[in-house]
Amino acid sequence: MIREGESFMMLNKRCLAAVLLFMITLFFSGGASWGSEKKTPPVKPVKSNLSSNKPIPDFELPMPESEKEKSYLGLSGTGNFKLRQIKAPVLIIEIFSFYCPHCQRTASQVNDLYHMIQSNPDVREKIKMIGIGVTNSLFEVNSYRDKYEVPFPLFPDQSMKISENFSVKGTPTFIGLKVSPDGFHEQFYFGEGGFEDNQQFLNEMIELSGLK
Repeated sequence: MIREGESFMMLNKRCLAAVLLFMITLFFSGGASWGSEKKTPPVKPVKSNLSSNKPIPDFELPMPESEKEKSYLGLSGTGNFKLRQIKAPVLIIEIFSFYCPHCQRTASQVNDLYHMIQSNPDVREKIKMIGIGVTNSLFEVNSYRDKYEVPFPLFPDQSMKISENFSVKGTPTFIGLKVSPDGFHEQFYFGEGGFEDNQQFLNEMIELSGLK
């Protein structure tokens, strides 16, 4: 038989356990919101325009299966390709994640940026775009492409080696690269949290890269 004092202690323990469980649930549902498509507040862009160009290792990516994507990047063949093989003096990279609600929210805006570049005959062959899915598998990257109708090539970065190389801390992050005189890439732009206006962002890419 449980005495009154013991029942009260057990009730307190149960209440404490319930409170702790609620706090843990609240933390994971609010803090780790990857995979959720609920509306989230806009992320204020944080730019870091480098005063001195940063050289980038010539990492490899898997060759796109789509002939259209190969043609867009100026590639051919199978296997892997190196970044410097992309036929464009300026490359814009979006670091995204399949589970990032901010990436999901801004996907249509990024698609519009691609179409804006492609519709401009002065820059369409000079600026190319790719996406890198941090922690994402090929299946997740392809699912993101299909769901948000992404028109530019996307590549997985399941091991996070590429994103760590760029010192990426969150998604989405946009990185601007330009081809240096030795044929490799230099980083001239780094911006976390997206951008506010497509035309302004494109003008900034042209100006900072020295593209004519």
